[in-house]
Amino acid sequence: MPLSLTQRASRVPLALLTALALAMVSLPPAFANGTTPVVERARATAPGNGLRVGTLEVEHQATPLGIDAAHPRFGWELSASGNGAEQSAYEIVVSTRSGRPEQIWDSGKVTSSRSVDVVYDGPALESRTRYSWQVRVWDAGGKASPWSAPARFETAFLDPEEFEGDWIGAQDELPKPSFEGASWIWFPAGKPSDSAPVGNRFFRTSFEVPAGQAIDTAEMQLTADDSFTLYVNGAEIVRSPRVQDAWRTATIVDIAAHLQPGRNVIAIEAVNAQPGPAGLLASLKVTVGGAGDPLRIVTDDTWVSSETAADGWQQSGFDDSAWPHALVGAAYGSGPWGSSVTVATPPEPLLRREFATDKPIASARAYVSGLGYYKLFVNGQRIGDHELDPGFTVYDKTVLYATYDVTDVLRSGDNAVGVSLGRGYYAMTRPDEWMTSPWHGEPKLKLQLDITYEDGTSTRVVSDDSWKLADGPTRTESLWFGETYDARLELPGWTGPGYDDASWRAARSVSAPEGTLTAQMFPPIKVTEPLQVGTVTSPRSGIHVYDFTSPTAGWAKVAVSGPAGAEVKITYGEKLRADGTVDNSGAFGMAMQAYTYILNGEGVETYRPSYSYAGFRYLQVEVPAGVEVESVAGERVHSAVPTTGDFHSSSGLLNRYQAAQANTILNNLHSVPTDTPMYEKRPYTADGQLISDSAIANFDVQEFYANWMRAHRDDLTPEGTLGHTVPGTVGGKQVVDPVWSASYVLVNWDLYWYYGDTRAIADNYDSMKAWLDHFERDVAKTNGIYTGFSYGDWLAPGAANPPEGTRLTGTAYLHMTATAMAKMATALGHDADAEHFTDFASSLADAINATFYDESEGAYYDDPAAGYRQTSNLFPLSLGIVPQEHRKTVIANLVKDIKDRGVHLNTGALGTKIILPVLTDLGYGELAYDVATNPTYPGWGYWFEELGATTMWEEWQESSRSHQHAFLGTVDDWLYQRVAGIEPAAPGYSAVRIKPYPVGDLKNASAHVSSPLGRVGSSWRRNRDHFTLRAEVPVGASGDIYVPSPDRRSVKAPKGATFVGMEDGYARFEVGSGRYAFRVLHD
Repeated sequence: MPLSLTQRASRVPLALLTALALAMVSLPPAFANGTTPVVERARATAPGNGLRVGTLEVEHQATPLGIDAAHPRFGWELSASGNGAEQSAYEIVVSTRSGRPEQIWDSGKVTSSRSVDVVYDGPALESRTRYSWQVRVWDAGGKASPWSAPARFETAFLDPEEFEGDWIGAQDELPKPSFEGASWIWFPAGKPSDSAPVGNRFFRTSFEVPAGQAIDTAEMQLTADDSFTLYVNGAEIVRSPRVQDAWRTATIVDIAAHLQPGRNVIAIEAVNAQPGPAGLLASLKVTVGGAGDPLRIVTDDTWVSSETAADGWQQSGFDDSAWPHALVGAAYGSGPWGSSVTVATPPEPLLRREFATDKPIASARAYVSGLGYYKLFVNGQRIGDHELDPGFTVYDKTVLYATYDVTDVLRSGDNAVGVSLGRGYYAMTRPDEWMTSPWHGEPKLKLQLDITYEDGTSTRVVSDDSWKLADGPTRTESLWFGETYDARLELPGWTGPGYDDASWRAARSVSAPEGTLTAQMFPPIKVTEPLQVGTVTSPRSGIHVYDFTSPTAGWAKVAVSGPAGAEVKITYGEKLRADGTVDNSGAFGMAMQAYTYILNGEGVETYRPSYSYAGFRYLQVEVPAGVEVESVAGERVHSAVPTTGDFHSSSGLLNRYQAAQANTILNNLHSVPTDTPMYEKRPYTADGQLISDSAIANFDVQEFYANWMRAHRDDLTPEGTLGHTVPGTVGGKQVVDPVWSASYVLVNWDLYWYYGDTRAIADNYDSMKAWLDHFERDVAKTNGIYTGFSYGDWLAPGAANPPEGTRLTGTAYLHMTATAMAKMATALGHDADAEHFTDFASSLADAINATFYDESEGAYYDDPAAGYRQTSNLFPLSLGIVPQEHRKTVIANLVKDIKDRGVHLNTGALGTKIILPVLTDLGYGELAYDVATNPTYPGWGYWFEELGATTMWEEWQESSRSHQHAFLGTVDDWLYQRVAGIEPAAPGYSAVRIKPYPVGDLKNASAHVSSPLGRVGSSWRRNRDHFTLRAEVPVGASGDIYVPSPDRRSVKAPKGATFVGMEDGYARFEVGSGRYAFRVLHD
């Protein structure tokens, strides 16, 4: 992140950083294959001297199933019984596991301390193959460890062209509405196209189907302002979705099965829910006999209507002769509705295929990609625990698939596989957003099921037009607006063998997405924990509100009982309205996260969403008379990234900050980092970048972020620009901002700095360079200052847009990215590029000082009319570009402004990220602590002490829209990196820096992070007599330990700690791996 780049540059000698970088990127040479079998070699090896191999990983996963890396990276964690242990060499052996084990690669003994991202360098791996591998290591004294226990990995498709099967679905694209000749009609009273009273109106028409003629098709399109229920010959066929402005979306339904030779009657109940225009619009096209012109029926003044309806009014035999003719309000395309009607999305597609097996099964794997989301079933059993899968990508560049072991669910004889599909981001339909993206399409499936028998033969089942398809009970679904589920339309048993699918239609082969099929190798979205209800209220009859006590992301399982056809309304939200109901108002001026469940009347029924999730604290369940709520149970849902860090201190407030930020981050991880799980659910680039230090400290997000970086690469325009979200919408790609899209460079830098990941920066290097080149050309036209659009220091107190402007922060971010690019270029051996980027950063520093520094004021100003702004001065200090002769004045004015504001920050998302670390590093740690804990507005203390926050909010004020927005929660960085004092001193924590700051009235603080090499820990405690610091450095790393002390004499250092010198009130020691305890005695 911004501050860290400068600090890392100043704290690590360039020569050392360069050497470490080159070591990280270098690959082992080709090694001769060994011949000793793994098992025999393991038995023959004597134990070493205490250096032990622990967890083994391939591509940063334990026992991964279905990787597609041709040269996978191996890693292992080491432990030792004593301090100072080092690995001097390793040996890796890889063998196949299918059939008779066969060793395929022995690296031989490789002299290297490397234990992370060791690249496979043996013969080419094979697709869809299981492998076993082991490793042993040698310590610094040359003694070998025992061989590790065997670990496994399995490949999927190393060439995506090997993935067989067609893409199948219901259709390639949505049909277009056809209302030619139709009119908007209503009951003949007043002028309904202008305004009509609230109420229900009833409409009928009849037509003849010639006797003896077979009905081929009968497609009806209809909509109503505000809603409708359609009946054909007395049978209810369909109801319009219960959503705001439902008239904008026509429902298309096939009514052929309900027509008969002779007279047929269409009856429609339409509802005007609020005063305003009212109308019904419909068109029916019937084809009979396979030839001739189709029969067309449209809404016009031949229809009859009524204000009231007697029993049986829907039936064909009802006498409607007394009903008046309907009034035409406007022809389609005119009136208040214009031509704004689109087509309703079809229900979820259900796809199934049966097959037989006749021999004992050794193994079976299903390879599946379903866009936008899918659920896989085999023999009636849900397969896997992935939710909302696959992850969101730039679908015309990358399409993800997953691999499942289905061996245990197959059986001898008949078997069935079923898949249901949801829309997700790929097939989004409203409103706007990604629905206009070039990759947009209708839901589709690609599946390959490989079955291997014990006799070595195999069977393959693939997706093709032999599959059958039907509409599912999820009638509408949207990530933002919720779902409509009609339990009366459930098809029990459809995922198992023996189900009668004779009435199902054939699946269609549809166009394939353009993106390359790629294995999903990052943690999937899962249900991660149950959520308990705190309190329940009933603000009105039939409405029950469940408080889960803290904002979260996921859904609830709602169990109800009641009569068939009864509708239950389920609403999620973070806040309550004044009347105690759930507030779900949000984006696009529409109600969000609103679900409708229609009962089937068969006892207790339980519903949870299938293709969407909600951000919420409160759940509202509204039931009609006769329906009972039996139970409500919440489930938390997010990308299942492992927790790898924690922080704890004597301050309950700081502990609450840390827990809140960790939870807020998790609630915004859904295959991409989002801004909020409720209101927008968009992968805004700055949000994901600003939280990356905190996310990496708390969780293992290496592959999660690497996937997002691939999306950046996929989304980069030919001009070298990125939009403000990635993946971007068509409109969003036009929002070009060097601050927001700096995520591409800065998150890749974080992957390198924290994880030592050189593959990520190598894969993205050319595209990152193109991105920076674009802005370098841009600022060359404006004297080195960025003058284009930027959000800047977004959401400072009292303002969304920064009053000082965005030139300084835009230019500062280009300085940060140029600095990061120079370091990554060095790591990859691009020395000429590194020199160029360094020169570019230097020129930007000169431009910032020349343009924005006011020597008479001793401060930096973007727009002087906005007055002193903390962020405008924090960035030059953070970047280390303030001329030495001005530093003292700039620092003094920053401190003065903070104190003049009552010890408050006055920063938005950018300045908030750096204010506490900058103050602490400048020697004002006590002031940083006071700012962090100030209980009044604006600040975190105000949220938590005054307003009762339990998560991080979007805005400093009480009226903040979102209560789950992590980009202002970066106080968490300061807790880990300053209060506890844990930072890498070299890429991947190969060198560790522990420098705690005992600030304020804290009595103790501790933290740990899980580095690629193992656990890094810091724990300090102080009282009147002494101060203790315990540090933990993993095997494979060295440590710089900074002990707060007035002098060396006061420090009691452990064995193995070498004193280096005194630095700014700290005694600095160098240590090897292990655990160390330091004690400082106070006079």
